[in-house]
Amino acid sequence: MAESVLIVNGASRINGNTDILVGKIIEGAKGAGSNPTLVELRSKHISNCIGCYSCRDESKCSFQDDMTEIRNFINKSELLIFACPLYWCGVTGLMKTFLDRLFFYYHLQNRELITGKKAIIITPMNQKNVDDESKILVEFYNRLLGCLGVKIINMSFFSDIMEKGSVLKKLEYLKQAYAIGTNLKNL
Repeated sequence: MAESVLIVNGASRINGNTDILVGKIIEGAKGAGSNPTLVELRSKHISNCIGCYSCRDESKCSFQDDMTEIRNFINKSELLIFACPLYWCGVTGLMKTFLDRLFFYYHLQNRELITGKKAIIITPMNQKNVDDESKILVEFYNRLLGCLGVKIINMSFFSDIMEKGSVLKKLEYLKQAYAIGTNLKNL
């Protein structure tokens, strides 16, 4: 049962398809008695990892930016939801910078803070051929989160949506996102 849920939204576009899907997930979660925490990366200041290894050598990051607060949310959460549109065969720059900073958890003294958590991946995409177009992204998330001991329990791809708000025309996607939210407590 996932009591504490953190949703990390890596979309750059305000009120775009990712925001709409995340909104439906939150709506479903609240309707089922859960209250996930939402972090929108576009409103955060997260420095690029510089490979200084302070996280390895001192168990702390050398940057004191918004990632410090986000790590506190991660540490308290049982379930992490990564919501990000597919951009050029990968995640947005915002999400990539955030994911790079998860390197903090890769080192043994910090890994216990994240190992054993569960994750859901939410990916809106313009492409129609989900299997072919998402291969690189699936491998990326599997390798990254696998290294941290985080188990991906679901990857949902919402294909053939590009223009801002076009997901509103796909009622099945809105229902699917809402259902993800309603089922969070059962995970």
